[in-house]
Amino acid sequence: MAQKLPPQARRLRTIIVTVPIMAATAYVLYERVVLGKPRRTLPRDTPQPLSTTNELPPESFHAGSERPSKRE
Repeated sequence: MAQKLPPQARRLRTIIVTVPIMAATAYVLYERVVLGKPRRTLPRDTPQPLSTTNELPPESFHAGSERPSKRE
């Protein structure tokens, strides 16, 4: 296994990893808020029909399934 880094080296590693992520996030936010650039979205094809296993049961299915409260 690799040896543990001293605290100063861990801080430096954290800065090296974090600063580019923060810079990119700030730039994208600047473009959207100040310059009014629209939010990027994924293109969507036509919606896929629900499969028979993922369909929700009808509303009447749950009508008689209320559990009585414990106080009764």
